[in-house]
Amino acid sequence: MPAPAFRPRVTTGMSLWDFALSVYGQEGVEEACLALQNRLGADINMMMFCIWLAACGQGSANLARCLGSALKLSRDWQRALVEPLRSCRQNLKEFAGSGYEASLDRTALLNLRDHVKKCELEAERLQILALANLVEVEVLGMPEAPGLAQRQEAENNLDVYFSATGVKLDPLGQAHVFRILNAAFGP
Repeated sequence: MPAPAFRPRVTTGMSLWDFALSVYGQEGVEEACLALQNRLGADINMMMFCIWLAACGQGSANLARCLGSALKLSRDWQRALVEPLRSCRQNLKEFAGSGYEASLDRTALLNLRDHVKKCELEAERLQILALANLVEVEVLGMPEAPGLAQRQEAENNLDVYFSATGVKLDPLGQAHVFRILNAAFGP
């Protein structure tokens, strides 16, 4: 996800996509998310979904109703679309620096990599839209500044998600989760 040019606060009417961009764009969050994804197999979009539900004041009730569907949708979407695009993007980067420079146009390869990266981001955006459509969240009722109760609900939602997917948080993983929650709700 690209970092936004500014840091919008979690505000009334913020969609899951805008919320995810806002949180992801804050200092240290991208690194924390990618570490959780790469080290532990966590799905960043599902994590943002769990946190967003809590920020909307719709945490555990809506998560309980849609968890099975959200996990299936997310897992299938990641496996069929996002992961192949991510793998292609990473392979293009490696291939561009692999020593075939004499026979390949490195600039063209890097341009193709950028195009694949945009496709990967669009696939993630569509996944987030599909996740948001699974629940009936009245985002117009989202608190202007979610508080401690929403943060606790987000922690609970993440615990449910991690448990359901078999993600085991070690101390480093927990530190990454707290960085993300601090970005969403403040310390």
